Amino acid sequence: MKKFFWILLSVAFLFSMQYTAALAGDIKVGVLNMKRLQQRSANFQRIKEGLKKKYNAFQKKLDAEKEQIQKLEIALQKQSMMLSLDAKEDKAIELGKLTRHYKYMVGEVTQEMKDAEFEATRKVGKEIEKVVEKIGKKEGYTVILEEGTVGLVYFDDAIDITAQVIKAYDQVKQ
Repeated sequence: MKKFFWILLSVAFLFSMQYTAALAGDIKVGVLNMKRLQQRSANFQRIKEGLKKKYNAFQKKLDAEKEQIQKLEIALQKQSMMLSLDAKEDKAIELGKLTRHYKYMVGEVTQEMKDAEFEATRKVGKEIEKVVEKIGKKEGYTVILEEGTVGLVYFDDAIDITAQVIKAYDQVKQ
């Protein structure tokens, strides 16, 4: 009796699997290469250039601060024999303040750049997600995967939609 029950359950399971496959119809899969999209998308390159300009502006401020510290160090070394103990101490305190301020600025600039990069990545990711979703619905894709994700070992280049996504993403942002 138990054998009959298990056989009946197995047959029912097999039929249910075939029923699900029949309902699924044609399955259309696409693959997106994000690295190639980042390298070839004109819009992504504009965003990258904007971040680079922001970084360069911060770097100029840091360089000016560092130059001021170096000038003070050189002046302190040159004048150390001629300055009184109190004057040397005042210059050393001033140098310490400038050095601490510089270190603080480096930390602030680093954090600000990380935040700007994170925000840009998040914004671009959402925009690309919308573009991919639109393409997926329009073209009738069942699933679109990102190349390099866990579990995606092989795919035929015929299902790579990266060029299509790049074109659509750049058109959206013009």
